Amino acid sequence: TVHLLSLTSVCFLISADDCLTAIIGETVQIPCSLKTETSLKTEDILIEWEKDNITAKDITVHSFIKGEDKIKDRTQLFISEVSRGNFSLRLSDVSVADEGEFECIYHINGDNNSKHQAVRCLQVAGRYSVPYVTRSSSASKNSEVNFTCKAAGGYPEPKVHWSVNKELFQESSRVNTRKSKDSKGLYSVTSVLTLTVTGNVSVTCIIENERLEKNETSVEFQYLTQSAKEAGIPLVPVVVVLSAATVLITLVLIIILMKMMKKKKSMTQNASREDDDIQAPLRQGPDN
Repeated sequence: TVHLLSLTSVCFLISADDCLTAIIGETVQIPCSLKTETSLKTEDILIEWEKDNITAKDITVHSFIKGEDKIKDRTQLFISEVSRGNFSLRLSDVSVADEGEFECIYHINGDNNSKHQAVRCLQVAGRYSVPYVTRSSSASKNSEVNFTCKAAGGYPEPKVHWSVNKELFQESSRVNTRKSKDSKGLYSVTSVLTLTVTGNVSVTCIIENERLEKNETSVEFQYLTQSAKEAGIPLVPVVVVLSAATVLITLVLIIILMKMMKKKKSMTQNASREDDDIQAPLRQGPDN
């Protein structure tokens, strides 16, 4: 039989707006404490942590019974702190499935008039990858072009914003966004922006995670239309590159030509010396 002891306690009962936020894949501490001036005897304590379950009865995620810690999966108590009234739960490798309410229940032998419950709301969040932007084939002036933004691995559902020429794009009818979940409950998002191109344009995609109060922003995508190029886009960089290439090729040819001439001259000199060596005895006549 479990008896209950009446003690002054602190109860963490809060609204959903004040939920703890845990990052997926990381560790979170869910607090539960009891104010007591004397040290508690752990052999007289029973602690249970339960998590709400929509489809069935609440699930016991951790228990501490008469000094024995019943570790389950990814949960852990601060054992050295239990006697001081700290019943907080450490939850590691947080996943989407951990989202919900956690209830801390404890009983102490010796009294049957008291029961303490601490309820803590936990919400989870996952960081999205940095989005990247691609485009369809090149477009001429006054034609439509699609820009596609992709990001993945986040939670919860993101909001997608587009910036065109450094100004927030407001025409929602020109944006088509699709979201999907993977086996872990994480979201992937693909957003397509359709623009009527009237000249060169810069496009940026922003993925907003409201729960983390954080945005992930793509690299600015610079796009030039064919008509913009024909209208007089500066060709100085191209001219400089071509000029440099021409000079380099000319220098290489000159060096090769000089080496060939030097080699030919050397061969001519060697041949001349050989002729002199042959003719010398003939000029001197036979030895007496």
